[in-house]
Parts: sequence; C-alpha cells; structure tokens
Amino acid sequence: MKFIDIHVHKHYEDNKSVLLINLFPTDADKINPARFYSIGLHPWYVNQETLTKDLGTIVQALSNSNVLAIGEAGLDKNIEVPYIDQLKAFEQQLDIAEKYKKPVIIHCVKAYDDILSIRKKSNQSIPWIIHWFNASEQIAVELVKKNCYLSFGKMLFKENSRAFRVFMNLSLNKVFFETDDTGISISQVYSKAAQVRNISLSALQKHIKNNFNNCFGNVL
Repeated sequence: MKFIDIHVHKHYEDNKSVLLINLFPTDADKINPARFYSIGLHPWYVNQETLTKDLGTIVQALSNSNVLAIGEAGLDKNIEVPYIDQLKAFEQQLDIAEKYKKPVIIHCVKAYDDILSIRKKSNQSIPWIIHWFNASEQIAVELVKKNCYLSFGKMLFKENSRAFRVFMNLSLNKVFFETDDTGISISQVYSKAAQVRNISLSALQKHIKNNFNNCFGNVL
C-alpha cells in the first residue's frame, strides 16, 4: 500500500507514494494526466487586477479529471495582501468548489476563527482539508464536525506543538499527511504518526487511503 502526500508543490519521484500536487493558476499548463493535482489561488498571490483571470484559469483546469481539488486557498493574517481581498478570492473559490463538487485545500494562518465561521455559514457539505493544521483542540473538534479533514506534517516531530496534541486524540478517519516541500519524506511522517498512535504502518496507510477515496471519490 502506498503513502499519500496530500499537499506538495513540486513533483518528486517516489513509486511508493501518491502525490496531490498543488498548482497556482500560473502553473496550469504543467498538468500531467498521470498525476493528481489541486489548483487554487493562494492568499499570498491574490491580486484584484488578475483575480478574474486567475479564477477563470482554475475553472478551466477543472476540466481535467485528475485535478481533484481547489487550493490551496484560504486566509493569512501575516501578510500584506488586504484581508478583504483575501476574503473575496477565498469565497469565490469556495463557490467554484461547490459548483464543481471539489474538495478544498485550505491555507490558514491566524484565521482559524474566520475559517470556522465561514464553514458554518456556508452550509457546504464538500470536504475541506486544513493543510498544515496547527490550532487548538477545540478548533479541531469544531472543524471535524463540519466535515473537515486535518493534515499534518513536520509539526508531528515537535511534541510541544498544538498539532501534535491534536493529532494524539483525533479520529484517524479525518486525517491526512503532507510534506509541503519541507525536506522531510512522507514515509517519515507516516512512521512518526504510527508511532505516536501506537498503530501499525500498514493499518495507518489503510486509514489514509480510505480517507482519500471518501474525500475525492474512489480514485485509488
């Protein structure tokens, strides 16, 4: 059984892993039919002058059956891009995701309360995947109640992190793992996660494969 890397920006050769490669609208011409992708407008790159074009590129890319998700999209309070512009771009991508029934890969920095509020108000049933989750157990519980998955990576190696504490008690039915180009391998992340939860590597792989198929349709 393979490892699933739910969020990575650069393709890497690994016949033991399945990658979900994140593309920005400017990368849409790189789609390879043999790979899986998400495509979205990252809050760092939101620009009102190019927003309509970028959203159109995302919609066009969704005609490829191997583009499985929107994202990463979301909110980031640590950057200079006006927050109101981020909100507009995020909400428009959520509308696209709902229309095309695509899960959303969420980027969230210091905006978990807003992400949760938007989720509750939207009444969307499509899955959201919170990439690089690192918030409180209370936020985690509320997100999971709203059909959100939480993705973990390098933070699992920091046992004093909020991500680690949340992962220790989280249902494995709502978990993904990622590398996010951090230099750590996806197999290392899985091995650490299996150790933390006292579960065999193969059992963990089975859980994540089921999550992937539940989230994206039976594509594996």
